[in-house]
Amino acid sequence: MTYPRSLFLVLSLKIRQKRKESLFFHTFHISLPTSIPSFIPFFISSILIYPPTQHLLSSSHILGLCFGMPTKSILRTTVLSFFAGLLLSSQHPPATEALPSVPFLRHSTRAEQASEVSSQVVFSSGHHPSQHTFPQQQSTDDYFASQVGHDKPDELLTLRHVLHHGGNRYPSLYRRLDVDPFDLLLTEILTGEPSTHRIKVKTTTTLKPKEDPSLPRIRRQGFRSLTTEDTSLGPESWTKELIDAPDITDKGTVVQLAKMNYNSYTQVASPGWYDLEGGTVNSTFGWEEDGVRGHVFSSPDNSTLIIAIKGTALALIGGGGGTAPKDKLNDNLLFSCCCAKVDRTWKSVCGCNRGGYQCDQTCVEDSVNSDDVYYNVAMTILWTVQDMYPGAKVWLTGHSLGGGLTALLGLTFGVPTVTFEAPGDRLAAQRLHLPMPPAINWDDFPLYHLGHTADPVFQGICTGPRSSCYLTGFAMESKCHTGRTCVYDTVGEDKWRVDIRSHRLLDVIEGVVKVKDVPVCKQEVGCEDCKIWEFL
Repeated sequence: MTYPRSLFLVLSLKIRQKRKESLFFHTFHISLPTSIPSFIPFFISSILIYPPTQHLLSSSHILGLCFGMPTKSILRTTVLSFFAGLLLSSQHPPATEALPSVPFLRHSTRAEQASEVSSQVVFSSGHHPSQHTFPQQQSTDDYFASQVGHDKPDELLTLRHVLHHGGNRYPSLYRRLDVDPFDLLLTEILTGEPSTHRIKVKTTTTLKPKEDPSLPRIRRQGFRSLTTEDTSLGPESWTKELIDAPDITDKGTVVQLAKMNYNSYTQVASPGWYDLEGGTVNSTFGWEEDGVRGHVFSSPDNSTLIIAIKGTALALIGGGGGTAPKDKLNDNLLFSCCCAKVDRTWKSVCGCNRGGYQCDQTCVEDSVNSDDVYYNVAMTILWTVQDMYPGAKVWLTGHSLGGGLTALLGLTFGVPTVTFEAPGDRLAAQRLHLPMPPAINWDDFPLYHLGHTADPVFQGICTGPRSSCYLTGFAMESKCHTGRTCVYDTVGEDKWRVDIRSHRLLDVIEGVVKVKDVPVCKQEVGCEDCKIWEFL
């Protein structure tokens, strides 16, 4: 079988297309010199299926398969493509049609949050209201034990939106890209990989603040709203609830979640980005290099959503990308002992070091909680998705830095969260005053960290002058995780060497989660961060 030359040219340009150029520009200039007749059905069907005022070819990428056909097949291809387009349009309506008219929430400062009165919907993570009550003869613990682990119908999720919120450079920037279903269909044909992700679901428990969830401060800050300098979280502050969550004991589900995270690193080259209500940055060069990006996957009825937060763009491990400097700053703030003051040769990213291995505790807590840190920026994406789909179940996933961010968000709001190769997040969680044992039991939280023993970032051993992290300026010193960790023993069982390259998500997918059974997830016991530091 001979593949048409023009098809490969168009597909190559589709992958490489620049941010401000449409696919039509590339198709027109490549198809005419190579096969003028074969461009006709592609062009005609585009106009027939959608009005010319729409993105002309976004609905007809699939028709690229007709390139290079003999002239006698053009009419047949046009007719078939037209009806295929109508069928696909009915099955995959444009994403914006299903959305209520809601703004993309701006990332507010803490002062603005404190004075804000919100009337927006309450955050949901799949709560079962009918399961709050339980028979009198059963104790609470017995009741929950009898309900946890029940199989629920599988969820089929497809990429629906990409949300980008600016950080400290463009704090007022917020944009959304709605993914065209025809792009997904073309991807399926080219890669042989389905664009729909099947996730198995089980019932589990979570903890939620006991106070009225409609209160603005509870909605905005979750568990963090219950803690001050004079108070701390205790059993009287929360209530246990039954929710649906991804079944992380199922290998196929873990693989699909990992692939969602892999997609979050993909640079979306599309002219379809648009500013949402309140946006002040329209065409500023370099906006893609600042802030947090989340890929939103939804079920067909929009009742279940998964947000995959992009991780660290680090060229050393195959990531690269324009956000690398900002990613490094956040890594060094969240996952170092004292703002990346590793030794005398390092420049601190905050002014909290008090000489030697002494650190100002209040100072470092304020630094982690500053308005331009990714934790607060990513929280805005979570609020936005919540308001786009009121009442939907929202789950989180992330890799590396994205895993650390989603773990902190999941802990803040009691949302089911699955991370891959995330650095230790417990240190940052403590500094943000999030719930911790002994006030809570990690087994009550749907928070899971998957990683393997050859990854020095996940293991918390990417330290010392000879380490890759040290040489590239990453102070990845924390090693203790919240929730439960699910550790693949690639060193002991598979004889892997500890290597920063094994942190790459593609290696994790192909060499670990696809070939090994999911390990038992357990709480970390006896883990301690920053032993040599004194916090004042």
